[in-house]
Amino acid sequence: MQLDTLYVQNFRCIATGDISLSPQVNCIVGDNASGKTTLLEAIYILGRGESFRQSRLSKAIRQQADSFTLRTRLLGDHDSRHRIGAHVTRGSNRFKLDDQTETRRFDLISTLPLQHIDPNVHRLLEQGPKYRRHFLDWGVFHVEHAFFPAWRRYRRALKQRNRALRAHQPKHQVIAWDAELVQQGEIIDACRRQYLEHIKRRLPESTRRLVGDDDLTFVYHPGWRGEQGFGHALANSLDQDIRAGFTQHGPHRADMQVSVASTQARDWVSRGQQKLLTAALLLAQADILHAKRGIRPILLLDDMAAELGHTYRKALASEVIRVGAQSFLTFLNRESIPELLAESRMFHVEQGCVTTP
Repeated sequence: MQLDTLYVQNFRCIATGDISLSPQVNCIVGDNASGKTTLLEAIYILGRGESFRQSRLSKAIRQQADSFTLRTRLLGDHDSRHRIGAHVTRGSNRFKLDDQTETRRFDLISTLPLQHIDPNVHRLLEQGPKYRRHFLDWGVFHVEHAFFPAWRRYRRALKQRNRALRAHQPKHQVIAWDAELVQQGEIIDACRRQYLEHIKRRLPESTRRLVGDDDLTFVYHPGWRGEQGFGHALANSLDQDIRAGFTQHGPHRADMQVSVASTQARDWVSRGQQKLLTAALLLAQADILHAKRGIRPILLLDDMAAELGHTYRKALASEVIRVGAQSFLTFLNRESIPELLAESRMFHVEQGCVTTP
């Protein structure tokens, strides 16, 4: 899977850009605020239907313009081809996949899987459970077909149960949603556990050596306590849920703990090692997607050299090459590009203008 071209018009600081892309590694060089991250964001929007910078896409419209347009051609496996476009005005967001009359975020995510590794990628280890749930669910969504229907039904039932709790409805109206929550929640939990086993087996050995010879371990917390299952946990917490006004247990509260030598990774390794470890987890997901479905996701690595010394940069570059996916990497200058990537296609961005040296 690869992007053939990328067209950008009136998107942030870029007035117009129409570039041909390498099917392998694309290196984007430019000063801070020059527009190099904007190119990654454009690809991200086409694959996710949202930005990694802010919630309102209209804020990315270039000054003095009324809208922005993004387009790409996607060459998939088995000779498949797709066209993806986005047109955002001050009042509406429109996406189009091929000739579909209506395109949902689900369609974009399914068609253009991509992984984003940004300078703050260590948040997966350092900050709240939502980052780790997002990490798990991206992979599960693309690999386990039972996951998304179960997650959609679970979210619908959870919303209704929470609405009943906030409205102080009688207990029987609250627990009316429990059976659906438990049925779908157990499917979600099983899919996540199975996927985590794939991650454990495929974590790159080079990264294990970089964080030391001690064992790297993962502990999954399903979102409820006790060995008697989700249904029992829901029943036991009903009075607490009524007082709190929301459902306190379930897959929506799940977490994953990553430890090195029995110590949580966020407390054990340096910031640079955290970044490398987290990047390795995301690259392992790319391996799994290719092994299970024959698809290589697009890799977006923003400011790859940040907080990484020469050895770490070389190791990460080696992993990117090994994965074999089309990649887009940004750097402040050419000197920070690892020698392994010297033959990549280069783009220079300056004041919103994209050129090929």
